Amino acid sequence: MDTLASAGSFLDGGGSKPLQRAAIPLVSEDHVIKETRAIQAAFRKKRDHMVAALQRLGVRLERIPDGTFYCWGRVSDLPPPLDDGMGLFRAALDKKVITVPGEFFDVNPGKRRSGRASRFKEHVRFSFGPSLPVLETALSRLEALIAAAGS
Repeated sequence: MDTLASAGSFLDGGGSKPLQRAAIPLVSEDHVIKETRAIQAAFRKKRDHMVAALQRLGVRLERIPDGTFYCWGRVSDLPPPLDDGMGLFRAALDKKVITVPGEFFDVNPGKRRSGRASRFKEHVRFSFGPSLPVLETALSRLEALIAAAGS
């Protein structure tokens, strides 16, 4: 039992003193500010790229995101069957692109709105969290998908 307790103490005891000392500069105010600005710049670039591409494809954004890495878009102007969240989700999945249907975010406690479609049926959540090359690939696939559905 003493051996197990000792091993547990070793594993739960945190980083070594030299490791803790090496981490101190990483939490300095100057370093934190630089890292925060770098993250904001990287995500702003991806956000702006995605916003422009989605708008060009016919997705209407009711608000430009300013605190997350998601775009919330209305797809009702896209050609069928891409004009609702589930239709776009299913078709995009076949092209190896993941979107999230808006109805997944429609909180309906107690199923009080039974018999009615979700108020977010025509919405989709798009993430700009992945790297820019991955986003460009996904947006290119969505563009081809929408073009094919429109012809």
